[in-house]
Amino acid sequence: MRLLLVVAALRHGGAERIVVQLAADAVRRGDAVTVASAGGPWVERVRAAGAGHELVPLDPRSAAVTLRSAGRLAAVVRRFRPEVVHAQNVRATLAAALALARPGRRPALVTTLHGLAPADYPAAARLLRLAGGTVIACAPAVGRSLLAAGFPAGRLEVITNGAALASPSEPELAAVRRRFAVGSRPLVVGIGRLAAQKSWPTLIEAASSIRDADVLVAGDGPLRAELEAAAAAAGGRVRFVGPVERPAALVGLARCVVSTSAWEGLPLALLEALGLGAPVVATAVDGVTDVVPRGAALLVPPGDPAAVAAAVNRVLTEPGLAGRLSRAARGASAAWAPDAMLARYRERYAACVTAPRRDRRP
Repeated sequence: MRLLLVVAALRHGGAERIVVQLAADAVRRGDAVTVASAGGPWVERVRAAGAGHELVPLDPRSAAVTLRSAGRLAAVVRRFRPEVVHAQNVRATLAAALALARPGRRPALVTTLHGLAPADYPAAARLLRLAGGTVIACAPAVGRSLLAAGFPAGRLEVITNGAALASPSEPELAAVRRRFAVGSRPLVVGIGRLAAQKSWPTLIEAASSIRDADVLVAGDGPLRAELEAAAAAAGGRVRFVGPVERPAALVGLARCVVSTSAWEGLPLALLEALGLGAPVVATAVDGVTDVVPRGAALLVPPGDPAAVAAAVNRVLTEPGLAGRLSRAARGASAAWAPDAMLARYRERYAACVTAPRRDRRP
């Protein structure tokens, strides 16, 4: 099979991690794979997996950029001749659909939607209907939101994104301890994009009531400078340390991992932390409550700093609680095993290749 994966960019993020996993799995099985994106630090991960990379300017967001990207992507399609084009999220899908709008037998188009702000689903459903192809929701909550926005059920599947990290070694733990000057106080860790969705100001406010602990957030994004300034103004209780390429050791040092998101499609960094057995405090938003069972994490209302602080303090001080959460989290992690996700996608790709397809323009 010849597979073309299309993603806006290859930066640190959930959709990007899924693309790397899909590319590596397809190459291991003997498929020819190319990834089209605007580039980024994870291009090397794609190449190390044995896949090719084509530079297509899918960033930044604008109609003009999408049209230019479609032209570049059409040239990639002509050269690479994929049987399946798998686009991540709406913008990449629009560019792919335009690139495939030419006479002749088209490759199959598959879209994965990795989650949107609630207000964005109606427009996304309209655009994805027009683009054609099968749409895969990365989590049940995303599928429900698309259906509620009017997307046809017959073109929708749900394949829960897979997330897992290998346990860190003692040298890795020691290196991260030195890098971030982790001392004897308990460490509370947040991991994720520095964007409005993640609601890091909630953690900054909560930190003033988290007792006798250091709070550290790993990640990058458009709000980094703003969040660093807000943390400094609030007393410097939260450190923003930038992206961490291999976060397992940071999770391994954490006494508690915190997610304060206002909404989620499926939070891969959180699921990875749970898979390592980290005690977790997270907001009870759809993308979390769908997959994290009761007892595997402490769930609190979104936008409530006092509730976040109280839950973290419980994890740090209540006898036996951290151990119970850790055991339940490890048990729950089988539900989001990467192997299960990869097997489902292989089935979807095979169905696309063997199914008869009409020659048409989207």
